Amino acid sequence: MAIVLVPSTDHARIETTDFLNFYVGATIVRDGHGRDLYRAETQQLVLQSILGYRAAEYYLHPPFEAAALVPLSFLRIERAFVIWTLMNAALLGLLPLFFGGCISFVDRRPYLGLLGFAFPPVLASLTLGQDSILVLFLITAAYLLGMKKCDFRAGLVLALATVKFQIVLILALLLLVSRKYRLIGGFVAGCAFLALVSVLVTGGPGIVEYFRFVHRFDVHNGYGNVNPASMMNWRGLLAGIGWEDHQRLYSAIGSVILIALGIVSSRWIRATENDELGLSLYLAIALAASPYNYFQDAAILLVSIFLVMDLVVRRRIVGIRAKLATLCCTLMFVWPIVLLCFGGHYFWNSRIYLVFPVIICFISLLAAELYSQNAVVRAPTVP
Repeated sequence: MAIVLVPSTDHARIETTDFLNFYVGATIVRDGHGRDLYRAETQQLVLQSILGYRAAEYYLHPPFEAAALVPLSFLRIERAFVIWTLMNAALLGLLPLFFGGCISFVDRRPYLGLLGFAFPPVLASLTLGQDSILVLFLITAAYLLGMKKCDFRAGLVLALATVKFQIVLILALLLLVSRKYRLIGGFVAGCAFLALVSVLVTGGPGIVEYFRFVHRFDVHNGYGNVNPASMMNWRGLLAGIGWEDHQRLYSAIGSVILIALGIVSSRWIRATENDELGLSLYLAIALAASPYNYFQDAAILLVSIFLVMDLVVRRRIVGIRAKLATLCCTLMFVWPIVLLCFGGHYFWNSRIYLVFPVIICFISLLAAELYSQNAVVRAPTVP
């Protein structure tokens, strides 16, 4: 990838990526204007200086991420994008080392850990210069630390994934009801540190302005704003089928139902001590119940897919549910490609919201498997 990308200087190609917004945020912080980071006019001035024309694009991620990306802003945007892409590719390349510690078939055949390079949401994240691969890597690292009983450190690592806080906070809630108290303690400590960094970047009023800025962005649909039909949640499904009336209310109800399912399932997870299946379910629920996500955010489901397939390989899921689990995991790879081939040239115009029903089937299947295993554990033994 380095051989292909390093000579690249295609400025027009970068103009269509999300990395452009990251670069704008990092540039504003580098220039000492962090207090104005979440002002539309401030971002527009920097964006126009890069593109040479006005564009409806905005940096919406937390302040601490903009501060972390400042070193890239010292490079020309073309070079910065290449470095960022290679960093993400390196994180993907490291996944076999991480999966090998907790997934048996990857431990035996490490090259299978590289299947992430064929996962459509991961490819979308690489193409767009998004940070979803970083979130995938951090969640994987946190899970591995949890497997090694280093729960507090796992929580600290998970806190770094709050660059996608709308997803990770739901995951943290589900881990809390699962009584992962030490992990949540580390998560809270990590979030407190990141909040302090964010305050240093923008100041106290800047944090308040951040949430106002995100809210204003969220309530408007259209170019340069939120496109619900590109999401893989209740909101995306309702927008995709043209159900506009009370869309937010019904989406919120659907999200609450999914979170409630996760809370109920936490009892089954504790009873069966099946943390692999539990995390797989929690990640899928956190993504599906999130009020804001896009196709590339589904990269985190790669962890769920690998964990579930490992349970199938080890025959801890058997029978018809094993076949259905395999089918769902396969559809996660194949169905987006089918939609892309027949629906449009890019994921945002290819009815990608139709992946959401597959995720719901995946969630239902995992919950049913946990319920079944819990029933077996609680069944009275015959003397």
